[in-house]
Amino acid sequence: MSSRGWAIALGVGAIVLAAILLVVYLDRYRARVGGANAPTPVLVAKQVIQKGTPGVLVASQSMYQATTLPRKEVDVGAVSDPQFLAGRAAIANILPGQQLTDADFAATSDSTVDSQIVGTQRGISIAIDNVHGSLSQVQTGDFVDVYSAAEDKVCLFRPNVKVLAVPSTTGESGEGNMTLRVETKDAAAWAFAADNSQLWFVLRPVAGAKRTAPACATVGNLTQGR
Repeated sequence: MSSRGWAIALGVGAIVLAAILLVVYLDRYRARVGGANAPTPVLVAKQVIQKGTPGVLVASQSMYQATTLPRKEVDVGAVSDPQFLAGRAAIANILPGQQLTDADFAATSDSTVDSQIVGTQRGISIAIDNVHGSLSQVQTGDFVDVYSAAEDKVCLFRPNVKVLAVPSTTGESGEGNMTLRVETKDAAAWAFAADNSQLWFVLRPVAGAKRTAPACATVGNLTQGR
């Protein structure tokens, strides 16, 4: 065989060998990607998630990070969709770096008071009656302006306060306790106002509410038409 023939044969052989190696590589890659090493999405805790923490807070406070792990390293029941956390709460402490699994969370009510407060926010229970606030119309999640009546004067006490809970039933006088969201530094002022003045609760619009003016009313300005 001439040298030219040998060159052609070697070139064809090299092409065939490269094709074989490419096929083997692709087969192994597919096996790796589609098997135990396949990248799988999972949620991993960024901080300690205390037992009883509502799933809505886990999500809203970004207590987790979304990542991918080889399928062989993913825990059974691992959570990959943050929407799974809605309506659930942690049933045990979850440590940083730990995968979130469906076994870590149990169904609960997102309307509980502790599911609606975080950080320095607190829930305080205030007595209300149908004379000083329309208890029959106030619902959990509403926002109210609160006025304080003391010493012949009524003034805006706190505007735009979120209602965390309302009593499911009331007594014969229509009285009950409403739980409001307040800042911890303001809790003492709320307690003092509840004990030493009459509080009025005024419903705000569901959307588009304007800023509430810090007004006061007395006998004097009422008679002056202001």
